Amino acid sequence: MATVLGLNCFHADAAAALVRDGRLVAAVEEERFNRIKHSAGFPWSALRYCLQQGGLDLRELDAIAVGMKPIEHVQDEVLHILSGRPNYSRQIQKRLDAVARFRDLRALLARELGIPRAEVPRLEEVPHHVAHVASAYHLSGWEDAALLSVDGFGDFCSTLLARGAGGEVEPLEAVRFPHSLGILYTAVTQFLGFPRYGDEGKVMGLAAHGEPVYRDRLRQIVRLREGDLFELDPSYFTHPVYGVDMIWEDRVPYVEDIFSERLIEVFGPPRHRYAEVGVRDRDLAASLQAVLEEALLHLLRRLRELLPDARRLCYAGGVALNCAANRVLRAAGLFPEVFVPPAPGDAGTAVGAALVAARRAAPESPWPRPQLRSAQLGPGYSAEAIERALEGSGLRFARCERVAEEVADLLCDGKVVGWFQGRLEFGPRALGGRSILADPRRAEMREVLNSRIKYREPFRPFAASVLSEHFGEFFESAWESPFMAYAQPVRPERREEIPAVVHADGTCRVQTVEEASCPRFHALLSAFHARSGVPLLLNTSFNENEPIVCTPEDALDCFAASKMDALALEDYLILR
Repeated sequence: MATVLGLNCFHADAAAALVRDGRLVAAVEEERFNRIKHSAGFPWSALRYCLQQGGLDLRELDAIAVGMKPIEHVQDEVLHILSGRPNYSRQIQKRLDAVARFRDLRALLARELGIPRAEVPRLEEVPHHVAHVASAYHLSGWEDAALLSVDGFGDFCSTLLARGAGGEVEPLEAVRFPHSLGILYTAVTQFLGFPRYGDEGKVMGLAAHGEPVYRDRLRQIVRLREGDLFELDPSYFTHPVYGVDMIWEDRVPYVEDIFSERLIEVFGPPRHRYAEVGVRDRDLAASLQAVLEEALLHLLRRLRELLPDARRLCYAGGVALNCAANRVLRAAGLFPEVFVPPAPGDAGTAVGAALVAARRAAPESPWPRPQLRSAQLGPGYSAEAIERALEGSGLRFARCERVAEEVADLLCDGKVVGWFQGRLEFGPRALGGRSILADPRRAEMREVLNSRIKYREPFRPFAASVLSEHFGEFFESAWESPFMAYAQPVRPERREEIPAVVHADGTCRVQTVEEASCPRFHALLSAFHARSGVPLLLNTSFNENEPIVCTPEDALDCFAASKMDALALEDYLILR
């Protein structure tokens, strides 16, 4: 049996994960500690948490794994740079620096932790997209599966089609630089005036408010090849010449504009980030979403051709955060069973890399492992720690014997409640550990949350969490979704009952909640159901333009700064 620490480092969404005896013990993003969204660089705090959770010293690990193998493609990158980029010497040096950072990782750990370099465990570099698909495959509980990863770029690759069998990942086909569906989505996101790292989710939400009138124009930019994968028209982008440079001064990741003048010639001036969102912007977002879905279906058909007997799909990569596209892929029925992990983006490569390295170290260990059912893999806090935080907050609080029932009453009365229970979730979704909750029956809750608490764009939808045993009463599909992977159609006859969580296209990003994996949240949903007849709640992440809260102090600070009505902090209830 092996104990492995996985890292996503020197990139956005820095994270760490700990795997022991083939089981995922802990996983957390660095942003949750330093309070910088999508924090880049090295995940020192996340690393220390994982070691603490495992009761380990770094020297007790069997290996340290990273979800990147830059040396594997550096020759291809250098040749591409030499073939036509200006300032090629600077570009080449950046690639060599990236290789050196990983090669020097053991020395960096030794310096920071004050131990001899020789005592730092061996380093395993796992190719980026292998780490992505492994983060889904190794957590799926399945012996065999088709594997798909789609993102911007990692290790000079944007897309991987693979086979998972017996715990091993076998790459089949890949799409390499400069072609990338993730880059296409990011470029149009920037063009639409959303420049921040991770803003692609805003465009996905905006898409439901438009019509895909520009679909044919975008099809000229991304070309699907019969019997093959896809390619981009490079003239619409700057990255084929200048590369994709991520800047992360002060740990804040930023990608400079990657759309070219040709995109402006076709679609007109880019929207300024503070300008009103117009009809063109909504329609371009809808067109982008439609073309992305077409391209992903094309990849799935190709994967079906390569693996005609496969019934199960494991899907990861940053594009797998697009829950609207995930619905389309699942509904196509090409693979009857689909598993998307809670952190399909780059943070999840820490998990995937650790699981790959652990499997290599102990190939005789039992396989497959049970499917992951809960994403609560981050820090949890004792009653003593919570009491100390409360006593120092200056807020009025009381211990509550029946938290679920008390909170259900507040929600039925139209209150907005912060919900802090158990360990922190890994991944970008609030799944009942760190949530802000409201009554989905009240249409005004959208405006209340946007204007008083979240300060979000009004076109963005709110998610819901539903009792798994009552899921089919409100939603048309039968797909369980413990990690909010899908925007699912709400039954037309039930939409008026839950207007606060129904998006413009009649869908809702939904989490199915099981008692076994999330007992406290299940108890709250059950209490609300008993009072209202509705087995679901509006669920949005516990934050306000910052990372999801981690500690009791974070939760109290967010509560104090916002206009939430109440906060359930484990067994304590704080009221305004």
